[in-house]
Amino acid sequence: MFKKLYIQNYALIDELDISFTDGLTIITGETGAGKSILLGALSLIIGQRADTSVLQDKTRKCIVEGTFRIKGYKLNDFFKQNEIDFADETIIRREINPEGKSRAFINDTPVTLNLLKELGEQLIDIHSQHETLTLNDSAFQLELVDVYASNEKLLNTYQDLYKQYKEQQELLNELMEREARSKKDQDYFQFQFNELEEANLVEGEQIAMEQELETLNNAEEIKQNLSGAHFALNGREHNIIISLNEVKALIANMSKYNSSINELNDRLNSALIELKDIASELETIEQEVVYDPRRIEQLNLRLDSIYRLQSKHQVERVEELLDIK
Repeated sequence: MFKKLYIQNYALIDELDISFTDGLTIITGETGAGKSILLGALSLIIGQRADTSVLQDKTRKCIVEGTFRIKGYKLNDFFKQNEIDFADETIIRREINPEGKSRAFINDTPVTLNLLKELGEQLIDIHSQHETLTLNDSAFQLELVDVYASNEKLLNTYQDLYKQYKEQQELLNELMEREARSKKDQDYFQFQFNELEEANLVEGEQIAMEQELETLNNAEEIKQNLSGAHFALNGREHNIIISLNEVKALIANMSKYNSSINELNDRLNSALIELKDIASELETIEQEVVYDPRRIEQLNLRLDSIYRLQSKHQVERVEELLDIK
């Protein structure tokens, strides 16, 4: 039921507040009295479009507000579906500002014009002579048949069952979507697992390969320095080991005269043994260091594969990739 109409700054109306009582209300008046203006204002709150031409004062906004008693109109689902607070007395408001922008509200909740129109058409039917818009509405026709046939109980049962059906249908759709997402996830995870499996990762290999690659990339410098060190120790006519042997011979002759000198002789023996061992290892390592372009390429390819996987999974160690796998 339409209870109240408030109009501000619309056409010829500065401000108007009309209340309606139960039953039939008839507004009469001669031509130009403003009857059509009331209907024009009323059309705004059921979603009709408007512009600044409706403003009486172009510096102020226009407000049209209607109060309706909707208990028994079976509109609870409409309010619930659109997340609007339901009230037995519902207020619909439309505002048009001087810039021509329009805003609509249902119980102080901002709504779109289409939503306002959807509700308004269920509350108000404005028609002129020979217009029977509601009679052409299939929903109204069906409602009329239900009322005539006293189908209220049957209709309520059907609506409850239909609501349950829609809820189950939504649940089914959600489960099917989740299943589809799960299958996609499974395919993606399987792809990632296969990628890690095919990489055949081994703990500690990254550090070992990086060290080997560093050695191969600097093989020439390493061999040159190792060779120079070995030559200094044991490679030339007057090398360090020969010089120490000469020192040892001099010390050995004197060790029988002094125990402290004897201890130095022992230390020189140890130093000579150690230096000879160092010289031997330097020579061995120098011979083992060989510049191998093919091996460098192999190491680079392997490390690039590991680095790519680490970047993809945002980790820094092979062991972390193995954990992910």
